[in-house]
Amino acid sequence: MEEPFKPLSLSIKELFGNADSLYKIPVYQRPYKWESEQVEQLWDDIIEAFDNEEENYFLGSIITAKPRDNERSAYVDVVDGQQRLTTLMIMFCVIRDLFPKINEEFDDPHLVGIDEIKASISLHGKSDRLKLYTHAQHNSDFEKYILKGNTLKLNHPYKYQVRIDEEPKYKFINTALIFKEKFEEIGNDKSEKLIDYLFNQVKIIRIDCKNREFAIKLFQVLNDRGMDLTASDLIKSFLLEKLYTKYLHDPDTSKIKENQFILEWREMENTVSNCDINVNDLFIMYEYFLLAQNPKKSLYDELQSEFETKDPNQIIHDVMNFAKSYYKEIWEAEDVITHSLWYIRWSVYWKTILLTAFHTNYKDIEKLKDELRRYYYLYWIAGKTLSQIKQTSFNMIKWIKENKGMDFILAELDKKIDDDEILDLVERNLNSERAAMNAWMKPLLIMLEYCSTDNKKPAFIPLSKDLHLEHILPIKFEMFKEWGHFNKDTASKWINSIGNLTLLCGSKNIECSNNPFSTKISIYTGKGKYQDKDDKITSFQISQNIVNDYNNSTFDKSWNLDAVKARRVWFLQEVSDILNIDIVVSLEIESEPILY
Repeated sequence: MEEPFKPLSLSIKELFGNADSLYKIPVYQRPYKWESEQVEQLWDDIIEAFDNEEENYFLGSIITAKPRDNERSAYVDVVDGQQRLTTLMIMFCVIRDLFPKINEEFDDPHLVGIDEIKASISLHGKSDRLKLYTHAQHNSDFEKYILKGNTLKLNHPYKYQVRIDEEPKYKFINTALIFKEKFEEIGNDKSEKLIDYLFNQVKIIRIDCKNREFAIKLFQVLNDRGMDLTASDLIKSFLLEKLYTKYLHDPDTSKIKENQFILEWREMENTVSNCDINVNDLFIMYEYFLLAQNPKKSLYDELQSEFETKDPNQIIHDVMNFAKSYYKEIWEAEDVITHSLWYIRWSVYWKTILLTAFHTNYKDIEKLKDELRRYYYLYWIAGKTLSQIKQTSFNMIKWIKENKGMDFILAELDKKIDDDEILDLVERNLNSERAAMNAWMKPLLIMLEYCSTDNKKPAFIPLSKDLHLEHILPIKFEMFKEWGHFNKDTASKWINSIGNLTLLCGSKNIECSNNPFSTKISIYTGKGKYQDKDDKITSFQISQNIVNDYNNSTFDKSWNLDAVKARRVWFLQEVSDILNIDIVVSLEIESEPILY
């Protein structure tokens, strides 16, 4: 009986020099991923072993699988290890171009010569030792720039190009140039000795499997025990194994279904690559959608159980549509409520709830969005943590899948808010004399800004380093006699309250930070010395309101305690309307907020 797999300890010379050493990276694999850090680590590991004169250095293992009977190919699939094989092949091509007369002056047959280098790149000069089928263009690029090109004439790509996963040609080039520089740095003599060491004394365990199905199973077992692969890689291999098993006796249909699976997987990956999440993030949200409860096992284990009885092609089609919904309905959304949700730190939960609604064609999505904003902001302002919102978040996923009406969901959320006494905590923290210290302060002001404009699709305001929380009465007010109407006790009580805060962009805040009120107004209206560099201040309506009061002499062209209190009342009324709550505007502010 044929053994399901056969492990072989091979030197690099054998790994790339034997008659059966023909490898292909199959279509279901990811493209070449290694950037400078991984390439330099491989180099450092090899040269350290060489310098320490280690008799044999183990470079890890790879898993290969025989082609299917109907493929009639001499090439084996590389199920695991493609990054190292591709990187080593790029190194060989650099050696070929950099040392065309390597060890030419020596007769020692154990020394590596140019013929052995070339034989490691192609068999008899005809069949490339390594072919990349991850995408139609990838193997052409690999041949053009590496296998059949001159690596000494390559130009350095830009860093942003190297980071583009969809075009690994820049990674090929980057890797080649790293090796070129490393070999040039250590010089010709040491390079020749290092190459001899690499080919003869560096080992890799090649595990040859009888078929692709067993290779993927072995791959899952090994990588489930801590090797460097993501959960989405394991999910992909699990689904492909199921697909191969399902059509084991129908190779033609198997090939069609495999191509369909790969196309939709790539479409899903491409969709996700254009927004803020990765494939793992997508599968976490999909897991939450399927379970509608807190997972008890790892992402891979949970989804393996969920997918066990389902068709792989139907699964990836559904995940692909899930990704498209995310891109269209969440990432590209332009409405005020979705903009407001982006600032919430528990993003995976509100995103999954909305995705569930879009994915199941829930009928009242706009009202759902409004309630999501209300629920998460109230708990955030109240100082609650993830543990207080998690179960209700899963419940909402479940209710939407069960098509519960918004009246039911609203009643459940209100009961939860009442039970947790959230509104009392919200009122206390909004009335705090230290409101400015909270992480939710900027998002609340941004939310007020969105609601202060007539534009139903305002541009998203990012929480960037250029967006500043402006204290109208400045922190160092005592530096200026113009602020003499505030004493230290009064200022300390009101300076970080909601009534003394607004938003400014960029250099405006630097210029405004500690100045008399009249100077601040001049800067607010774009008359500061940075006016040509930064004209964004007037775009904030909540800041322009202060200018309007000044121009109308509402508070005698002064920022006094009456002005601070009036702005506080305005702030609380606006937040009350947005979050649909009744906030009691007390005469005094709280001295001990609950910070979060």
